[in-house]
Parts: sequence; C-alpha cells; structure tokens
Amino acid sequence: MTAMLVDVFTEACRIIGYTKVCLRNYQARIIMNLDLQHSASMTDPLTGLSNRLGVETYLRELPDEITATGVSVVTMELARFGKVNDSLGADLGNKIISTVAKRIQKVFSHADWIARTHGDHFCLVFTGGIDIYEQIELLNDFTQRPLALRGEVIVLSVRIGVSEIGPSVESTSYLLHAAEVALHRAKREQMKRCFFTRNLEHEAKEAHQLENDLRVSLVSNHVELHKAISNNEFKLMYQPIVDVASDTVHAVEALVRWNHPKRGLISPADFIPMAEQIQVMDVLGNWIIRRACSDALTLPTNSDGSHVGVSINISATQFIESEILVSTVKQALEETNIEPQLVKLEITESAAFGSEKIRTIDALRKLGCKTALDDFGTGYSSLTQLNTIPLDYIKLDRSFIAALGGEDQLKDQRSDRITRAVLSIAQTFNLLPVVEGVETSTQCKRLRDYGATLIQGYLFSKPLELDETRKFIENFGKKAQVKGVEHA
Repeated sequence: MTAMLVDVFTEACRIIGYTKVCLRNYQARIIMNLDLQHSASMTDPLTGLSNRLGVETYLRELPDEITATGVSVVTMELARFGKVNDSLGADLGNKIISTVAKRIQKVFSHADWIARTHGDHFCLVFTGGIDIYEQIELLNDFTQRPLALRGEVIVLSVRIGVSEIGPSVESTSYLLHAAEVALHRAKREQMKRCFFTRNLEHEAKEAHQLENDLRVSLVSNHVELHKAISNNEFKLMYQPIVDVASDTVHAVEALVRWNHPKRGLISPADFIPMAEQIQVMDVLGNWIIRRACSDALTLPTNSDGSHVGVSINISATQFIESEILVSTVKQALEETNIEPQLVKLEITESAAFGSEKIRTIDALRKLGCKTALDDFGTGYSSLTQLNTIPLDYIKLDRSFIAALGGEDQLKDQRSDRITRAVLSIAQTFNLLPVVEGVETSTQCKRLRDYGATLIQGYLFSKPLELDETRKFIENFGKKAQVKGVEHA
C-alpha cells in the first residue's frame, strides 16, 4: 500500500515539474508518516494525533534533505486549562482537548507533524523555512476564539515555546526538548511566547538542581519541620504592618527564606512554586505556621500595651488536605498558647474558592484566627465571593499604588481612582484593608486620607530577622511616645 501511494505521488510530482530533491524529500516524508501514524503505540487515544513518542521518533528520523530546508518545533500549553478542568469536570475537559485538536488539524493542515505530547500540551513541526512568526499568530488567533460546549462558553489562551534547527539546536532529536524548555520559561515568566537559546538550557538545569535540593532538604529535615524546631536551612523573616492611626505595629508578616548551604539566601519566588509542584508544601507550611506562632510570642508589646499579631501566608495547595491545615493551625495555637486573634492567615486570591475551601476558611476562623485575602484585585475574586468568603482583611496588591504620587500625572490619577474604589469596596463589606508596597510618605498620606490605616512597605521597613523585628517594635514604640509628648 505504501509503495503504491509513493508511486502515485511520484508520477504526480513529475507531471507538475517538481525537482528531484523535492521529490525525494516528499517520498521520504510520506513513507515516514504512514509508518508512524499506523503505530498504535505512537497515537494519542483521545485525539487520534501522534503522541510524544511519535513526534520524537519523527524528529529523530527526519532525512538530512528535509532537515537542510529548516525545521521548527512549536510547543503550546493551554493557559488556565487546569482551572477550567477542575471547575467544569474531566469529561468537559476531554471535550475541550478533542475540540482544540480538531481545530489545530484544520488550521495547521500545512504542518509537517502535529502531536499531543501530554495533558493540555500540543506540538507542531514545520519544515522548509516557514515563517514561524506567522504560525505563532495563527495559534494565538484560533485559541482565543470562544468554545461553546454543553452550554458553557470557554475562552482559552496559549503559552508557546519555539525551537529551530541551527546554532542553538544542532540535532533534530533535541528540538522537542528545547521547545519545552522555552515553554517552561514562558510559563514561569508569564510570557506569551519564548524562543529557545543556549542560555535557557543552563537555566533549566539550574532550576532542576534547585528542585532536587529542595526535595533533599525537606526529606532530610522532615521530622524537624513537623515538630516546628529550627533546622539548618529554612528561616522566617518578618515585615511590619504599621497602624498609622494609632502609631503602633499592628502585625508582622512571616516571610519564609531558604538559606541554602551553597546558593545562599533563596527567594520564596524561586522555591515556593517548586514546593507546591512537588507536593511538599504541606510539610513546609506546617513548619512555617508553628514557627511563626512561636516567634510571635517573643515579640514585645506596643507602647500602648497592645500585642503585635502575625500574618502567615497559606498556599493554595495546603487547602487540598484541608483537615491537615486546620489541624496544624489548631495544634500551633495549643502548643504556643498564643491568642488566636493575633494569628492572621493570608489566603492567595488566585485560586478558585469552591464550597470546600470556604468551609475550611470558616473552620480556621472558628479557631479564633483572622483571615485575609492576599493580593486583592489581581486574581479571580469577585464581589459575590467577597460576600461569601469569611474574611476579616483584604490586602491591596502593590500594583494598585505603584504610581500613586508619582511624576506621571495620568498614571497617578488612575492609581488614585482605583485605590479609592478598592478601599470603598473594603468598607462596603466591612473588611479592614492592608496596603502593601508603600514606599513614600506621599503614598502613605494619601492612603490615610482615604481611610486606610494599616500600611506595609519599605517606607517603614524591609523584611527583618526576628531579633531586628523585636528592636523595630521597641524603637517604633519609643518614637510613638516621643510623638505623643510633642503633640501634648
């Protein structure tokens, strides 16, 4: 059958005047495509497309004549698909994948190879020096068109990684891996697309090593983390949240740092996503909660005798095992005997608030703790959710006030309007606003004029070691007393 198709195609090419080189290229391609596509082990059962093994085999066996014309690999991930899948169900998720696959085949019928490598990841291979930027635009265009499935209207977007045969990638067998490295970078940096370069490989290896180090560190310190006793690598720093109305320190936010023995101090922006991805955040989160409660007991009181609270960030993945989270907080309260109302639990806004999560937040409040919605206005919250989620505080993301009081008047006005609007929403729902990222006295005065009194940012202090935090509270109290004498 294969031989007959090749003979027919050969005669057609001869009639239309194809060159011998082109003819050999396409003969080789036909034979390869037919052989691979008839292999069940290389076919994705859901979409009927080639699977990862199929595209890897295709790339590895590409003839030199085709490779010489240029080869590009485009990998794409459906952004936000995971949240859609979780909220609407796996059956509809499979329908989305199947529909997207059919669209890709229709729009990219000119592609040399199309595959579903895994999950919501697809791969396209192009040869012959095609305009890759044009293909990227086609991808962005067709994925942004709404899908109407079973009464749901769904709009998706994609992140794209690209690799091309050339100085950065000299072997076709390496193209898929290179494109996936670029896709990972696009996802991490919140980019629409990313092209592979040699330096990305080094970054990928560094990230992989960091993940391995995290696994080893957490496993080796498993007992210490669960018992909330100090270990050699993780530590907490604290950033004060100041009440500018009473000139007191309202609370301090606990911020975890990883003091790596070789790499030095590592930012949580680098290792927290990894801890979530490899599912060890419950272990690390357990230690953070207990250590923060224990440290809070050692903080001095304000000059007016009021106690300083502690704010603790709760990862979205900690809500997966909600019973463990509630039990951890309860045990930390009992072990330290800290007043529960001094413990403020900050919940990330970017995760969807289902009924189970709301019940968990309610259970935490029943323990006596306060709850806050972190980075309000930057994720998925709505007014309906604010009316449903049991909250005490909302934290305004620094992006709202970044331009407040700046030299650009237009940006200043926009920032001013949105800040007042969000503060008004907080007042409507009887929530205390905490404003992050305040760096200037002008910003602070404006916010205070608008009714915001809980301020956090470099205007008052950067994150501090525990001993430095104690000194800050003591000195802040002395300044407040001096101010009181001056006012008197």
